[in-house]
Amino acid sequence: MEHLQSKGWTVVDSSKKAEIMVVETFDNKKGNTLERLQSTVELMRNALDEIEQHQLQSFIVITDSSSVSGNPRQRLQTHDGACLNGVHGFGSLTAETLARKAAQIGICTRVLRIADDTEKIQNLDETLNSLDFSVSYRLIQAV
Repeated sequence: MEHLQSKGWTVVDSSKKAEIMVVETFDNKKGNTLERLQSTVELMRNALDEIEQHQLQSFIVITDSSSVSGNPRQRLQTHDGACLNGVHGFGSLTAETLARKAAQIGICTRVLRIADDTEKIQNLDETLNSLDFSVSYRLIQAV
């Protein structure tokens, strides 16, 4: 939030007043599986509830690489596609999938799959500066 404010963005407390919603999922490291999903799946569900009530221009979801950083199943030759890194990876993949719901209702949606804080800020800045509203959904993964 501080970074966005330092770049001249105004932070508001309600999507009804906003043009862009930025949601960052995180690993809350709770022991209970359902509680562990609060910082991914539940957070995204709450954001989508807000979005469905107030039309926004853009929705940006920041998540980590836990949906693709797990170990592939035995006998798979590639590491392409989902490769969950535990319960949090499942939650992150679900959050990425739920983000498509915003695109389906006409909101320019970007999912940033980023593990490193420096890359997170750089990719967020690039995404905010180059929003192409003709593309409804894009997954951006740091290399």
